[in-house]
Amino acid sequence: MSTSTHRTIALLALGCGLAGTLAATTIVPVKDSVLIDQARLIVVATAEGALPAAAERPATDYLMQVERVLKGTIGASSLVVRVLGGVDAEGRELRIYGAPAFAPGGRALLFLDPAEDGTYRILHFLQGAFHRVRAGGRVIAHRDESQVHVLDGAEESSRPLWLRDFDRFADWIEDRAAGRRRIPDYLFQPRPLAYHAFLEKFSFFDSGGRKLRWFTFDTGGSVTWSAHQDGQPGLGGGGFAEFQRALAAWNDEPATPIRLVYGGTTTATAGFQSFDNQNVLLFNDPNQDIAGTFSCASGGTLAIGGPWSSASNLGTFNGETFVRISGADIVMNDGIECRIARSASPSKFFEEVLGHELGHGLGLGHSSEDEGETNATLRDALMYFRAHDDGRGAALRSDDLGGIRYLYAPSSGGGGGGGGGTPSCPAGNLCLLNGRFRVTVNWQNQFNNTSGAGGAIANTDLSGFFYFTDPGNIELIVKILDFGSEIKVFYSQLTNLRFTMTVLDTRSGTTKNYSNTEGECGAIEHNAFPSATTGPLGDGLGALVTGIPMAAAVGSCVADVDTLCLLANRFAIEVTWRNQFDGSTGVGRQRQLSGLTGAFSFTDPANLEILIKTLDFGDKILVIYGSLSNLEYALRVVDTITGQIKTYQNPAGRYCGGIDENAFPPA
Repeated sequence: MSTSTHRTIALLALGCGLAGTLAATTIVPVKDSVLIDQARLIVVATAEGALPAAAERPATDYLMQVERVLKGTIGASSLVVRVLGGVDAEGRELRIYGAPAFAPGGRALLFLDPAEDGTYRILHFLQGAFHRVRAGGRVIAHRDESQVHVLDGAEESSRPLWLRDFDRFADWIEDRAAGRRRIPDYLFQPRPLAYHAFLEKFSFFDSGGRKLRWFTFDTGGSVTWSAHQDGQPGLGGGGFAEFQRALAAWNDEPATPIRLVYGGTTTATAGFQSFDNQNVLLFNDPNQDIAGTFSCASGGTLAIGGPWSSASNLGTFNGETFVRISGADIVMNDGIECRIARSASPSKFFEEVLGHELGHGLGLGHSSEDEGETNATLRDALMYFRAHDDGRGAALRSDDLGGIRYLYAPSSGGGGGGGGGTPSCPAGNLCLLNGRFRVTVNWQNQFNNTSGAGGAIANTDLSGFFYFTDPGNIELIVKILDFGSEIKVFYSQLTNLRFTMTVLDTRSGTTKNYSNTEGECGAIEHNAFPSATTGPLGDGLGALVTGIPMAAAVGSCVADVDTLCLLANRFAIEVTWRNQFDGSTGVGRQRQLSGLTGAFSFTDPANLEILIKTLDFGDKILVIYGSLSNLEYALRVVDTITGQIKTYQNPAGRYCGGIDENAFPPA
């Protein structure tokens, strides 16, 4: 098995005069018209395959079959597009988040520049690559920004909720390249929910489907970071104090053993040129790892950073297998002092940048990459894909804490730990209604006599989930609602294992226990606790941890805002509902929780009403659904392989889910 070092890099790009954005790949959007004018060649092409590039630096070559030339000329029907990131001659792997990737058969619209070696480079890194995908019944030109930070630019299509029609975009490009200028008729606005369904939230860095983490802390060890002695131009003191504050922000999380130590200054400059067993913050891009100098007039790359790892170096924590992080580096670009000076709080801005980069170095991805994120919890996170630049510095918020506790907080039992809802929420607790209520679960498997503590997965300030052993297999859902005169506790189960759920009211010290009910339905307690909560309730979808990778797709389900796809896209699930109290009706809005499990809300995305799970036992497939609603609804499950359809009805006033133990035959 290879022992080559794997290198995960996150990039940052910012423009001046606007709110900054952080880590992973961050870009200043370039106008479509500018992309057209700058590109030497623009084509619509289909990917034939990929192979390691014959180059000194790690890169990947994609053989592209040209279908249509929109600008420029090419003397052959195919070309090679070279993308930075791959395996070098010594076996080290370089992975750059946000680097375009093309699956065989995938079609794309590419803005290209020729290189001296005969290959082509994508203009402005990922900004010149648009994938042809279907979304909401239309074929769009989609630029994959799922791993990047996007800074607001002047381009009209960079505004929230705008998409590009693929064919119209290609026609418009061809006309502009030929001198026929007209309005950009390729832009359209989808329904907001359809747009948001296209995005992913809460993420971790991963390698081969496994999350990354340091194992050094588990045995009381620490990770030492140094800063190059030259310091950061444009900051009094060189940025060393800001770096130390950013390190301290992650150390101050009491539920984890994280210990990042500042080792002072260093003369080491290896950075991403070679793995030197040191963790170093470099200034002014000494090795030219970042092509181009940052400019406040045109933007560019602010920094790159991320963890080193080897996919063969594994470890187990809380019952889950992780790839071990062996080191990390951060490289700041030259020229960024103008952007630092433009901040209202330069020192705090730089601290926030470094704190976010360190979060990536610990294994965290973004809390959300939705430009129109309405959930305050996700948008407020240090790991949100946009920098706040509001003077907060490297302050960790609730979503950051939930993620870092998942990676590093030791489990108190067999079920693994989980994130909390507030900074004072202990690991393994679900904290609801502004932290007033703390919910924990203990479980016992009566079939093999194992037991443990449930792992908590925060969803919103109103609701959350518990798993027992596998974060991808959710077993319980709980919701607490304040109706003004009373507080109701709802819980539903997707399991027949024994459990005790304890709800602690931190205001009064009162605790209540809930366990399995007849029919394994869960229950509603209408007067569980006295009312009078303080402060506003959460208003969006919180961090959801998907603990297992999706299996290879074997079905044809296509997810949208109303359609949930489970079990490797085999099953397409939809919900219709009716409120018997006011006569209103509608369709459920889906939320993917893992490859096995999903949820539906009816009117308010923060108020989940139904949880559904599909499990493949080899000889049969189970459908299990739980309810947090006594409204009338129908669950429709379509097997896209066989065409078989099953519908599960909940009559008005009934509060119970169900288990269909022989719902569908195996594939």
